[in-house]
Amino acid sequence: MAHNVAVFGHLGVAPELTAVYELLVAGGSRTTAEVGAAPEVLDRLLELGLVRHLPGDVWQAVAPDLAVESLIAAREEAHRRARADVGPLMELYLRNRDEEQADSAFVEVVSGISAVRDLWRTLLGSARDEVCVLDQPPYLSPQEEHVELEDSTRRRDVQWRVVYDRSAVDLPGRVTEIIELVAAGERARVTPTLPFKLAVVDAHAAVLPVADGEVIDRVLLIRPSPLLDVLRSTFELYWDKGIPFSPGGIYAAAADVDPNLLGLLAAGLTDESIARQLGLAPRTVQRRVRQLMDRCGAQTRFQAGVQAMRRGWL
Repeated sequence: MAHNVAVFGHLGVAPELTAVYELLVAGGSRTTAEVGAAPEVLDRLLELGLVRHLPGDVWQAVAPDLAVESLIAAREEAHRRARADVGPLMELYLRNRDEEQADSAFVEVVSGISAVRDLWRTLLGSARDEVCVLDQPPYLSPQEEHVELEDSTRRRDVQWRVVYDRSAVDLPGRVTEIIELVAAGERARVTPTLPFKLAVVDAHAAVLPVADGEVIDRVLLIRPSPLLDVLRSTFELYWDKGIPFSPGGIYAAAADVDPNLLGLLAAGLTDESIARQLGLAPRTVQRRVRQLMDRCGAQTRFQAGVQAMRRGWL
C-alpha cells in the first residue's frame, strides 16, 4: 500500500486521513460507525473533497483521479508524482465497481442531483486551462451558483468558451447574464440548435448530462478516450459555426444601431422573443428589424446577420 499512501502524502494529506480514504475506496460506502474514525477526520476529508457525505450518514470515496486533481489544483506546489501514483488507487477503485462498469471504465454514470453537483464542483475545482460548454436547458443549479463557479475558475486563469443554444438565450434575463459573463472574460457564441448539453474540462474529462424531462439527475463522466476526443471535436464544430457574442461587437455596434436588438437578432430569436427580452411591443420589434434589414439591403433576417458581420457589427 506504499504507493497509495504516497499519492496523498505528496499533497500534504495526513496518514490518518489517507487510511480512512483507502478504507472507503477498498470497502465501498460505509456509515460513520462502520468507518470508526473520529468526526474531525471525516470532516477534514469532506473539506478536502476526498469523500461525499450521503443521506443516511453514509460516507463514499470520491473517484481517486478526480480527488487528486482537486488537491493538485488547490496546491500549486503539488508534486508531479501525485498523478503517476494515483494509478494503483484507480485500479483498486475500478476493481470494486460492478462488472458492467469495469468493462467500460472510461465512462462512468453518476446519478442523483447531489452527486452530480458535487462532481461538477470537483471538475471545476480541478480545471487548469479551459472549460468548453454546449449550453441548453434544463439546468442543474441556479444560474447565480453557476456564475459564481465560473468566476472562481477564472480567478485561476481558466478560460471559458461557451456555445449557447437559442433556447438558452431566450430565457428571461439570460441575455443580460451572458453579457456580464462575456465582459468578465467568457468567450461566447450562439447557434440555432445544439444536439445535447456538454462540458469538457481541459483534456481530462467531459460531462454529458442525461435529462429526464426538465430535470438533470444523471450524467455520464467521460475520461480520456476516443469518445472524449469525439466530444471535443463536436464542441469545436459548433464553436466554428456559432455567431459570436462580443462586448466590442454585438453589444457595442455603431451608435445608430440598437446593440440589444442586433445581439438578439444575431442569436436567432423570433420577434416575439426579442419583444419579451426588450420589453417592447412585437410590432415595434418588427418595425425595427425591418429598418435594420433595409439599412443592410437584406431581404431576410439571415442576410441581415451576414451583412452585420461584414460591416463589423458582430
